[in-house]
Amino acid sequence: MTQPLYSLNGARPALPPAKLRLPNGRWRTAPYTEADLTAAGYAPAPARPAYDPATERLDWQDGNWALEPLPPRDPVYRPLTKLEAMTLFRHITGMDDAGELAMREDPAIKLLWMKWETDVPQSIRREHAVVGIFLDGLIAADYATTEHKAAMLAAWPQEG
Repeated sequence: MTQPLYSLNGARPALPPAKLRLPNGRWRTAPYTEADLTAAGYAPAPARPAYDPATERLDWQDGNWALEPLPPRDPVYRPLTKLEAMTLFRHITGMDDAGELAMREDPAIKLLWMKWETDVPQSIRREHAVVGIFLDGLIAADYATTEHKAAMLAAWPQEG
């Protein structure tokens, strides 16, 4: 059985202190009577409600327990290999093998592809600057649109 909690002058409920100062200035140690606690300013707190700490926060407001939903967590995106990233890009844009080959051979973005092959790590995180730079380069060369970029970033797989 859990010990009852008490609120001192409306503060968040807690167990009574080890020593209690009474209004007459004398100190008393536990066990206390309800009259001792009341005289020292403590009031019994309402029972703590059941809640899910994974989705809710228990708070004390105006002398009562209050449940608040936790804010949504920021998504955690899983890293993709270059092949997975390119597969996602092709899926979003509807590009086929011929379109990818034409894009890779386009002299206007040859440097972009060279950097993709040599400078980009095998495992790419969605938030890495190279993702935006690469997609912006493909947009500038008319191989993608800003809508494709937004759709690719939205479709990037999340962990868990």
